[in-house]
Amino acid sequence: MSLAVGAGAQLQNVELHGYMQSRLYAPQSGNVREAIDRVSLSAKGNISETITGYVEVYFHPWIPAMEPAEQYRTYLESAYVDMPLASGRIRIGKGRQLNFGLTPSYPNRKTSQYGIVPETFTQDRIVGFQYSQKSGMFDGGVSLYTDTSLGTRSIGDYPDAQADDVVKHFVDKDIPADISGEMAGSIRLGITKPCFQAHVSGAIGKLNETDIATMYTAYSLPTGTDDTHNKYGLDASYARGKFVAQGEYYIGNYSFLKVTGYNLLVGYTNGKLQRFYIRYNALNNDQTPLADQRTWDNQQWIFSFVQPIAKGVWAQLEYEKNSANPGAGGTDPDNDLLFLEFFTGF
Repeated sequence: MSLAVGAGAQLQNVELHGYMQSRLYAPQSGNVREAIDRVSLSAKGNISETITGYVEVYFHPWIPAMEPAEQYRTYLESAYVDMPLASGRIRIGKGRQLNFGLTPSYPNRKTSQYGIVPETFTQDRIVGFQYSQKSGMFDGGVSLYTDTSLGTRSIGDYPDAQADDVVKHFVDKDIPADISGEMAGSIRLGITKPCFQAHVSGAIGKLNETDIATMYTAYSLPTGTDDTHNKYGLDASYARGKFVAQGEYYIGNYSFLKVTGYNLLVGYTNGKLQRFYIRYNALNNDQTPLADQRTWDNQQWIFSFVQPIAKGVWAQLEYEKNSANPGAGGTDPDNDLLFLEFFTGF
């Protein structure tokens, strides 16, 4: 499949947007430091009255400019065309997964940090076809895409963090330089009302040989052939007046390993001014934990306070309390994280 929007396309009403996240970090196990965490630049244009194109690129200045890190230093977040199809819409290209779980864009995420449950199941982008439709209060959609790879993320991470100060955990990950080579599909169904929404979703794919070997190595098992890669979930959110509540529950099967994750958030808005959020995340594996961090169960509290400064500018003070259940021979590091973020968007 080849899709191109070239010089012949007449783009109209092109909008350029961007934002910058500047953070003052005070990690539990390191020195205070100031860093630009992320810079985003995006463009959206109307190709016709009903078709739009969108491109967004992230730049993370603190990531080393060398392979394999370069693919994350300058990261293609989105590149897609969105158009009507039948009574719904189809999105073709790369972007957030619309049809599994609660899409963790900022309006849904609320806290600046994603949290370890979205990191595991919903954070990364997919490349493929995504169809969505809404009829009254009912909505849903299906996606067909190149499967994500098996990767890791580090809990308690910050620029120049030492390896001993973070805890790695397995996640679904978009690794541009190491595409999984397998196809996957997902479906999401539910209801959306003015104050409430709830959905059930599922996805099924396959692990490639490299990912399978990684799983067996982490658990010190002889190499196997179980290529299972599927996940199921429930999500719901409620917002009325000054209060908001969200919940997510996911089960992911990675070869022989089952990972259960749940994520609860409550928030309060003081009119149109300050916002307060509390989020709890937990990840539990069904195998006995070993010394390898990737086999551990993890828990996380996030406390966040947002103070608007001007249109498109706010300060966000956030504290991340992390804990893990190490296996024999492992040590849970002191990896809590406090930071003050200044967000600037246009």
